[in-house]
Amino acid sequence: MANVLKFECIENARQLGGIVAGGRHVKENMLFRSGNLSLATENDLHRLRDEFGIRLVIDLRSDFEYRRKPDKLLDGMSVVSIPVLDELLRNSALKKEQITPAKGEGMMELLFKIACFPWATKLKDVLYNYFAEGDYAHRQFGEFFKAILAQKGAPILWHCTSGKDRCGFGAVLLLAALGADDNVILDDYAESENSYCKQLEVMTAKGRESGMTDSQLDVLHFLVSVKREYMEIPIKIINAKYGSLLNFIRQKIGVSQDEIDMLREYYLE
Repeated sequence: MANVLKFECIENARQLGGIVAGGRHVKENMLFRSGNLSLATENDLHRLRDEFGIRLVIDLRSDFEYRRKPDKLLDGMSVVSIPVLDELLRNSALKKEQITPAKGEGMMELLFKIACFPWATKLKDVLYNYFAEGDYAHRQFGEFFKAILAQKGAPILWHCTSGKDRCGFGAVLLLAALGADDNVILDDYAESENSYCKQLEVMTAKGRESGMTDSQLDVLHFLVSVKREYMEIPIKIINAKYGSLLNFIRQKIGVSQDEIDMLREYYLE
């Protein structure tokens, strides 16, 4: 089902065209999701702008992530920053200093270090509960919808760091607004696992060699890849509290029914 896009240096990229939503289908080559664009090549960027017509990029990363690895863009392209995790970083054990590589530290070393923190076993539940229950996250995803609506049906790309958690929840909300059912939405989310399976295999082997426990390896999987059950966490909470993702979008994200109808007119066929 997934429409995976192969770029030279953009990870976990795909478009949502063809996904069934409310008895219709998402239009091809209109809604794009990916990892960050900091390593994008000139060819990658020309494909985004010239082949796919993307002029606006939504960056869901926090400011410190963007400053460390800013997106590369071409003339005629712009980025809007909508950081999702700022409140979580202020109010939990997850501190930006602990998830930012130290000088000379590689990303793999950082991920191994995070996976071994005592609080890391709770990280998955903390993050995905935050998506369902964090008022700040709800406001930021409201801004995400505003940015998409402002494009009036033009192609758009959104991303976080790896294109799986924050980016994935954005896709969950957008597909739900378009009328996709929960199983279809979860199928799309779970496709990110395929993008990182080789990387995860290598890192898991190295983790076992270094003596990581099973619980630490589970954290490593969460940091590097996805499992369908991760996104089931917020969806179950939302459905129990609001009855459906669509009700949640209207009541907590602040997207009106008129705006939902507009999105469907723009992006469904």
